[in-house]
Amino acid sequence: MTVHVFAGPTIGANRIRRLAPHAALHPPVKHGDLLRLALGPGDVALIIDGVWHQSAPVRHKEILALLADGVTVVGAASMGALRAAELAPYGMVGVGRIFEDFHAGRLDADDEVAVLHTPEGEQLSEALVNIRTALNRAVIDEKLSSYDALSLLDLARALPYTRRTWQALGRVAREADLDKPFTALNEWRSTHSYDAKREDAEEALALVAAGLPVPSGSEAWRDELWRTSFVRYWTATFRPTATGIELPFLSLLQHQQIYDPGFPARWRARVLSRITGLAATAPGAQMEAAAIKAAFADGVALAALAPEQKAFWLTPGEVQSLPQHEALLRIMVRSARLDGAWDAWPASRAEAGELLEAPVQTAEHVAVACQINTAVAADNPRHTTAHLDPERVARHLLVSWGLDHHAAPASRDAAARDRAFRDFAGAVEVDRAFYLGARVRTASPATIDIEPLI
Repeated sequence: MTVHVFAGPTIGANRIRRLAPHAALHPPVKHGDLLRLALGPGDVALIIDGVWHQSAPVRHKEILALLADGVTVVGAASMGALRAAELAPYGMVGVGRIFEDFHAGRLDADDEVAVLHTPEGEQLSEALVNIRTALNRAVIDEKLSSYDALSLLDLARALPYTRRTWQALGRVAREADLDKPFTALNEWRSTHSYDAKREDAEEALALVAAGLPVPSGSEAWRDELWRTSFVRYWTATFRPTATGIELPFLSLLQHQQIYDPGFPARWRARVLSRITGLAATAPGAQMEAAAIKAAFADGVALAALAPEQKAFWLTPGEVQSLPQHEALLRIMVRSARLDGAWDAWPASRAEAGELLEAPVQTAEHVAVACQINTAVAADNPRHTTAHLDPERVARHLLVSWGLDHHAAPASRDAAARDRAFRDFAGAVEVDRAFYLGARVRTASPATIDIEPLI
């Protein structure tokens, strides 16, 4: 069993190690982080902190994917308390008072736990839930009246979470003629504990270290159709595949989409296989005949397509010279693409089957490309793959695919769609991640230059 803890400003690394010495520590969780770990039955993921402003937050269905795989997911204090309150019916374990208040509906705003912090985890603002706690405890200790506490709480709630500090609260309190109650509160908090987020985090860490949290909730959802195309895409994008090199499956598949000369034929066989129900290894002539028959049965025929429709999927030369059955087959294949909404699109190496060839060699190429991208960006932050000149990448793709530099847009798009891309521009965007690595394989690194986007 491995315990993974995602935390940041709520509780420091030293305190986490003291309470859960064997846990693996991670920064605040963001979209994709849980899937990258490839957790399995018996593993535990404890979410304390998470990002939501500077990066996409962890998605609910990412957590469902872990729960479905037998992972215990625990939440407390901050982002963890929010997600646990939302996903408790599905088996996520919530710990602490903040979780209980969200779960019961006593708290209902995300900014109750939100704080501004530096990338290093230094907290720059105060969580509203901590201000609440200070006010409540000061009232219990008879240092504030309930009326003054509610007035100060309203002022704190009105502050944006990025500017919600004790200093800011003191300023607006003076402006609202609440200087005396605020001073009493400030004096009380200087000698009393009120960090509810930290308290809940420590409780959760102690429970996880003792192996006590037990998932509960309905199991019925596991059999529902909750794995949407988004979940499949996230799984392919983030979850590492077993190739000896920890890389997500989608990177391997996209590299072969672009650079493997055999990919178009494999993709065509896969699409026709899904249409006909025949094995992808069936003889080509048999597969094609069955696909044409299936198209006719569904009322799809080349003669029924408008000239504009044919021109969208076929090049002018193909419209003029291709036999009708081959033209229809190409349209069928090109109208399919790597899209999780259709099961022709694989989300894992196991699902890919014959579509993915030589994954180990591909993983080596992708790993080299990632290393080069990182090194170039470290040397100059303006030289990231996002700054690559799209025309330069486009010329590289045309050469890789054996097309003339002056190939018409229709020919470019047709070549991209034969490789399961939406269009040539989409292929260019995907190739940004691999372009420098491919250049290194074919040229001296000294000849590589990157055009900053100005």
